[in-house]
Amino acid sequence: MSVLITDVAKLAGVSISTVSRVINDTGYPVKPAVREKVLSASKALNYVPNNAAKTLRKKKRNGIALIVRSISDPYFNDIEKGVTETAIKNGIFASVFSSMQDTEFEIQYYNMLIEQQYAGVIIGCGAYGGSKTNKRLKIAVRQLQNQGCKVIALAPQGFEVPTISVDNIDVGYKATKALISKRHKDIAYLGGYIDHLVEDARFLGYQRALEEAGLIYNPLLVYTSGYSIQGGYDNCTRLLACKEDFTAAYCSNDHIACGFIQCLKERGLKVPEDVSVVGTGGFYEEFGFQISKSLSTVKFPFYELGEKAVDYIIGEKELSNDFNEIMPTEVVLKATTSELT
Repeated sequence: MSVLITDVAKLAGVSISTVSRVINDTGYPVKPAVREKVLSASKALNYVPNNAAKTLRKKKRNGIALIVRSISDPYFNDIEKGVTETAIKNGIFASVFSSMQDTEFEIQYYNMLIEQQYAGVIIGCGAYGGSKTNKRLKIAVRQLQNQGCKVIALAPQGFEVPTISVDNIDVGYKATKALISKRHKDIAYLGGYIDHLVEDARFLGYQRALEEAGLIYNPLLVYTSGYSIQGGYDNCTRLLACKEDFTAAYCSNDHIACGFIQCLKERGLKVPEDVSVVGTGGFYEEFGFQISKSLSTVKFPFYELGEKAVDYIIGEKELSNDFNEIMPTEVVLKATTSELT
């Protein structure tokens, strides 16, 4: 395993910034005794500075920016950790910006990043299909790239840009197939935003799994709202009002799944005895108290997505806009799913 700047700092008993000042010879005043500690620790660990990261720091005034829809959303927690922890291990500053679910505000961030000359930008959220905002985003991304800024997306954007993501069609397919394997045939779909590229892909996977199993797609079992607990609750209310029979539901987001389960419970329905549920993301493992049981879900490698995005930004390899790396996901069936008897 390669030695990191954090290892040198720990052995020398100093901060990461102090190690960076000594190793990179920035001219910032450091006491001779402290400098000697850092150099001794570096030699003892055989530390070799990341030249790509060093070049990145010298070329740009700022570090790496991660843009998410909401910093309070558990969906982004481990992505943020993966980005910030990996950046600091390499002696690079990382900032997290929240657009607060406002695409216009998001565009303002990109314009600011263009002015501030960031070294790398990570787009943490998916885009909407065919929107005017999406076209403006493409223009902003191209401007950043023309400045030498490396841009990495963690979800589809509707235009070519280097991307590290999960296969969202496969996510919807695997989740639905898991319910089918438990002998469920009448499976509802509870989704998020309309005309959202990630949402469209997961819904396509749901339809594909039904078709492959020879099951009839019933549009009366499909409801969409926001990626929120309230959205899941509202979807459940509408689903129950239609009076269609169903024994299971695939929810395209864990928030939706939790709101859906809360609604079912209030209506006197038991999970999984009456309805089996599978969510998406795996970020509610730490928040199981909200539904009183462990949620079945498709688990995403959130931390690894953030980590790998930073590795690409500080790496020497230039990625083409058609670059697309798919990270693995895993269906984890827990207490909200059972076999239909």
